[in-house]
This record gives sequence, C-alpha cells and structure tokens, in this order.
Amino acid sequence: MMRHAGWGIGVCVVLAGLWVQGEESLSGPFPRAAQPLLNDVISRLPDIPLRIEGDLIVRKSTGQPEEQYKVDMELDWWATPPTAQYTLRDRFAAPLSHLSITWGDEGEPSRRYFQGDPLTAAPLPDLQAPLLDTDLSWIDLSLSFLWWRSGAILGAESVRGRECLIVDLPAPSDAPLTLGGVRLWIDPKIGMLLQAESFNEQGERIRRMEIKSFKKIKDRWVIKDIEFRRYPNPGQSTLLRVRNVEDRERFELPEK
Repeated sequence: MMRHAGWGIGVCVVLAGLWVQGEESLSGPFPRAAQPLLNDVISRLPDIPLRIEGDLIVRKSTGQPEEQYKVDMELDWWATPPTAQYTLRDRFAAPLSHLSITWGDEGEPSRRYFQGDPLTAAPLPDLQAPLLDTDLSWIDLSLSFLWWRSGAILGAESVRGRECLIVDLPAPSDAPLTLGGVRLWIDPKIGMLLQAESFNEQGERIRRMEIKSFKKIKDRWVIKDIEFRRYPNPGQSTLLRVRNVEDRERFELPEK
C-alpha cells in the first residue's frame, strides 16, 4: 500500500538497502513505465522505526575537509501517522535546523521547520536550496523523488561496474520552481539506487548523488558514504558518512 507522497522520506531509503526482486529487464523495449520498479523499492522500506546518525563533510577543490556538520534522522514509515524527522547540527552537536514531516490519511505531507539553538519554529525554507555551505538540499537528504509519478525507464548504463536502468522523473507540480526533474540509476538485480542527478527547468544538471561505500552495522548492510556534488561548482563536494543506525521502539498514539 502506498502510504506516502510528496517531499521528505529519508536518505535511509538507500541506507536500509533498496532490495527488490530484480524483475525489471536490462533489455528493451525502451522507454517503459518506471512505476513498477519504484513501487517495489518503496514496498520494501523497513517496517521498524530507525534512528540514523551521520556526518556531513564539506570538501573544497583541494580534497581536504573544510567544514563538518552532524545530521540525525528519525524515520518511521509505518507508524500511525508515518513520520520523518531530520536535524542538522554543528560539529559540536548544537542544533542548527530541523525539518519534520508527517503524512495524513490521504498521503499528503505536513511539514514543520525549526531553526536556531534552541530550535524555534520558523517559516519553511526553499527545500531545493543548499543546506548551509554543503552541496545537498533538504530534497536531496529526503530522496523524495522516489515517490514521484509519471517516470520512465529510458535505457541501461553501467555505473561502478554494475548494469543499471536509467529512470527519468519529471518534477511534480508542487516541486520548487527551480527543479525540473531527476535521473536515477538503479541496479535491477538488487534494486539498489547507485546514482541520482537533479536538473533545473532548462535541463541543466545542478546536483549529483553517488553511493561510494557500504559497511555492516548490527547484521545489517548499510551505505556508509554518499557523495553530493553541486554544479556548476564540481570542485567542491559533500560526503554524508553514516556513523550509526539503530532500531527504535514504536509508540503508537491511542485511537480516538
């Protein structure tokens, strides 16, 4: 059952492993509808609450770390109602900003934004704008494009030695005006998203996300490093490095 739509599900979609049955063929015909592939990905989201802790490491053109932030993610896709929370912190763990998303019965997202220390309610920012001086946005952190409709599989291409299907997804009507769509590279044999690029309305590439490495945490294989690059400034990059993934206990609200 598709319970979620709109912005902000969570980068843990790939952190938890996007494992599907691999039924989508690498051969033609192309183009063909992307929805069956994406539906399989979504249907296999973890059914337990997760807390993810990571670091955002900004690297300048020299390759040396210039700035570092911490990020916490509290994700529960199968709660009543489904929720996702993201907190951005400075290197000393002081809060900087927080985005909270809750999905109603019709799948429409309700978002609340906070900033400062202590965190205080504030107007919702441009979700496509870079977070501080990093190379990713709230949209990139949430991987919400997996819930977009009207996508198409255009062909196949090798990424990091894996044969992937290329999926183009036009931005929905409620997307930021600067965003035209995204292109995904998904390995159909294991159903894993290996790369994503976002484009503006003129078709120019504005951001790239690449999966770099994996590690095992408590018997679960998770993605360790995800690199983000912003264009036309490819000399700088931001690395999202996962430090910890924890299963959390769910506390359901009593029915009225």
